[in-house]
Order: sequence, then C-alpha cells, then structure tokens
Amino acid sequence: RVVDPPPAAAPSASPPVESMRVNYSHAPLLESSLPPPPYAPLELLAAWIADAAAAGDPEPNAMTLATASLAGKPSARVVLLKGLDGRGLVWYTNYGSQKGRELEENGECAVVFWWPALERSVRVEGVAG
Repeated sequence: RVVDPPPAAAPSASPPVESMRVNYSHAPLLESSLPPPPYAPLELLAAWIADAAAAGDPEPNAMTLATASLAGKPSARVVLLKGLDGRGLVWYTNYGSQKGRELEENGECAVVFWWPALERSVRVEGVAG
C-alpha cells in the first residue's frame, strides 16, 4: 500500500514573538491629571474602571490575581472584580480551589488590572481577608 506523505505545514502568518511590540501613543499619566492629595486610591481605581468601560473594554473588571503557597510557589489567574468599597476589592472564589486554599494559608496577594484601550495598568497588593 502506498501512503501519501502528509502535507507540508503552512508557513506561520504570525510574526515572531520577539518582534511584537505596541508603540503606546496616549498621553502619559501625569500627577496633574489626578485629583489633589490626599489620594483616594479606591475611588481612583473605580474611576479608571469606568473609563475602561467607556472606552469599550469588554471586561474592565477583569484582573489577574496572584497568590502564593506557604512554600512560596506563585500562582496567577484572571478573576472578575465584583465589588469595591472602603474595605478593598471583592471577588468571588471557591474556597476549595487552589486560589482559595492559597489565600487561606497565606493571605498575601496581588492583583493587576490591564486596560489596553487606556494604555494603563494598576497593581494592588494586600492581604485577603
């Protein structure tokens, strides 16, 4: 029996990862564009989430949550912010999940919001409780 060889793989249309780069063109975030001190960081975060929504971001409340085990092994995943108040950020989790177990063992965590349309990111660090 004669079998035809598999077709040759098509050349990749994607550019090499090392050449991917966006030239950010929005104006830089200047201190003069912020409300006067003392800053209310959570109010500013809420305003930027609203700005991202107005700019068309489909999930402006999406954030990368980073946790670590007691042994220091890091883990990150995307979750959705469900609330923002004087106590901090609120998101929902399954307490039996890896992130739930890590937050129970070691409450230290960080989140990062990234809004491409605004060319802005925000990092928040703290203790989950």
